Amino acid sequence: MGYCSRVSLFLISLFICIKSYQQQEVLVDSLKTALAKAPTIKEKATLLDNLSRTLMNINPQEADIFGKQLINIAEESRDRKIMIDAYKSNGLRYSYFAGQKDYINKSVESYNKALTIARQNKLEAEVGGIQLKLASVHLAIPDKDKALTYVNEAFSLISTLADDSLKTEAHVTYGMVYLAKNEKTLALRHYLNALRIAEGIKENDKEGGNRKVDLVRNCYHYLADFYRTIEDYDRAIDYATLAYKKLDESKKRNVAYQRVVDINYIGNLFAGKKSYDIAIGYFERSIAMADSLKFATLKMPGYVSLLNQYLRIEQPQKALSYMNSEPGQNLQKYLNGFGFSSVTDQAFAVI
Repeated sequence: MGYCSRVSLFLISLFICIKSYQQQEVLVDSLKTALAKAPTIKEKATLLDNLSRTLMNINPQEADIFGKQLINIAEESRDRKIMIDAYKSNGLRYSYFAGQKDYINKSVESYNKALTIARQNKLEAEVGGIQLKLASVHLAIPDKDKALTYVNEAFSLISTLADDSLKTEAHVTYGMVYLAKNEKTLALRHYLNALRIAEGIKENDKEGGNRKVDLVRNCYHYLADFYRTIEDYDRAIDYATLAYKKLDESKKRNVAYQRVVDINYIGNLFAGKKSYDIAIGYFERSIAMADSLKFATLKMPGYVSLLNQYLRIEQPQKALSYMNSEPGQNLQKYLNGFGFSSVTDQAFAVI
């Protein structure tokens, strides 16, 4: 079961990136239409950012095309903020596939280019924010010591700024790094500090409103993952449920898609608790929700979770039948399309 568990965890981690941009495939066409009509460089840059990151979960090759266009118009603009945002955008989308060395190297390279521009122009908030991103990326390499160096440098700068969003992100990143280093007490302390700061943001501040909802939700998710790590599944489910309910306050267009991912995540927590029937109910619910949104890609995490569940409870015949069914075939096609055909082979080998 050790090897089986490793495959299962890898399959789950492959879809973490889908949390960030659960947009309908139809949205791609609307973004392309808006891009063709955009009158200013700033508007084009915003649309190219959204388009390239949305496509990263649908068609990485096409995402690269729009990502390069974003860099080109940003460089031509000579507007330092647009240039920094363009490189950060590429750094983020490449980090969605941190399991592949080529992508993780491209992510680091893009963030470093953004960091150079920010330093040259003495944009302290940008420098701190990019260093936090680099800390997160280095956790995926993994290089825990370098990640800690980046977050230390970022925190020394961010602590001098009147920016509660960055302070929240800094504490969250500290939590991630310390958890990776197995220093759980420090990790929990930073996660709770992040939540305290996020909850204290005033709605009428420039950082308020929907940004506060996002920050608090993010803290809830990291706390849920912390308790999952120490196998306190009930508390993990509590925080994951709080994060899910926080979506009721969000004004973002992708709320319906975020709900699908949250439901799947809660299902995995119930699976960890060995409440298998409840877990399967959540997985099937997430797939049904994605189907109602007519977004095939968003079904994939649910498919992965069901496959993992059959492996987890040692029902290889069900797992094999599932892999040969239409959902399983769709999952294999999706994995192969992103260059993860070896994962498909591993899954069959385990079964």
